[in-house]
Amino acid sequence: MSMQAYLAQNYMTGPKADAILARAAPKKKKKRKADALATPGGAASGSAMIVDADGGWGDEGKAEAEDETSEAVVEKDRGFKKRRVAGEEQATWHTIQPGIKEETPPPADEEPTVVDAPFAGGLLTADQLRKALPKSKGKAPELTQEEAEAAQETVYRDASGRVIDTKAAKADAARKKREKQEKEAQKMEWGKGLVQRDEQEKRRLELEKQKTRGFARYADDQDLNEDLKAQDRWNDPAAAFISKKTQKGPRKPQYAGPPPPPNRFAIKPGYRWDGVDRGNGFEKKLFQHGNERKRKGLESYQWGAEDM
Repeated sequence: MSMQAYLAQNYMTGPKADAILARAAPKKKKKRKADALATPGGAASGSAMIVDADGGWGDEGKAEAEDETSEAVVEKDRGFKKRRVAGEEQATWHTIQPGIKEETPPPADEEPTVVDAPFAGGLLTADQLRKALPKSKGKAPELTQEEAEAAQETVYRDASGRVIDTKAAKADAARKKREKQEKEAQKMEWGKGLVQRDEQEKRRLELEKQKTRGFARYADDQDLNEDLKAQDRWNDPAAAFISKKTQKGPRKPQYAGPPPPPNRFAIKPGYRWDGVDRGNGFEKKLFQHGNERKRKGLESYQWGAEDM
């Protein structure tokens, strides 16, 4: 069996495969009559003689020609026309679903809808637009002014979707602001000391006195003299003697222990000094030298004036 017949038998179907298998089927051998072949002498020979007219390649060339012809016939035979196979009519085209004929009307849901435009495009006046638009059967109910304002009012909602009452929210915000201001005022009042309260009370009493006091003030006005005396002047030489005020605020600490040794510039030791002199004795020698000079000078004077 040739390769072409093997492939047609195992892997091909259809008329082409049938043609290849029919061609490759073993042919029945016909009985040949023992005809005497004429010899050049006219006598019959008893042995058969094989004559190859094509030189040994006649059968293969014929088979190839038949293959090409069968393939051409099969290729030409492919189509949608019916053909006879083994005496029966068969069609190569199988209908899966019958199509819709052109004259069949489309279904109701597929019919095109035609919408009539109420008016043409372009600029229209109010009267033209009122005539073109369809008129409503019933008139809309007339709203009162309060209902119209309520309908036009903006609705505010929180994150959860609840409606927020703006008036109540504003009133609540104003109340919280007022409470905060009152608390701050109380805190400021509580933060004041006794001196500040006394000064505030004095200012209030002074304002009450000013209401009943005359416009003109003379040299014998006691309140005026007290105010002038209470004023501090930087060039007043007697301020230290008549001033009754004490220095306010924090004071610098000073040394309050045993008297320290003297020095040339009269500098006091610091308030942390422990009383131990850690100098080299120069100040002490300087004072001794000065005192000795004064003593010698006094003695020299007394000795010179002794005989007088």
